[in-house]
Amino acid sequence: MDLDRTPPEIARSAAEEIRALNHVTINAKAYETAPAVSEVVSALVNLIERMPQALQQAGAGLEALHDRDQIRLAGADSTSRALAEAVANVTVSLDYARNDLESVLRELKAAAGPLDNMGGPWPDSDEGGRV
Repeated sequence: MDLDRTPPEIARSAAEEIRALNHVTINAKAYETAPAVSEVVSALVNLIERMPQALQQAGAGLEALHDRDQIRLAGADSTSRALAEAVANVTVSLDYARNDLESVLRELKAAAGPLDNMGGPWPDSDEGGRV
């Protein structure tokens, strides 16, 4: 774990890794075994388990910047009230996203359970894994 990077650098790196996964697996044949699928889904479970904290901390960071008067709004309406509303909208949206991730996590765990019991074909079988 490289903690010498900034939060934006780390988030961009995570996004690029998911992009790489999407590119590598665009062809379903990239998955050679069910355990490989299981490993990917388990890793995605870990990712989603960690995302709510990252979202909460991003919201807290924005609020701290606002409290220190370190944010300005671009555009015509840059009043303190407009800024406070914008910060509140961001934090509420991040809270909604955190709640939505609970559903995503529940479904990923539901998928991971059966995957844990799946193996690949056995070399001595005639029917692709069925004995």
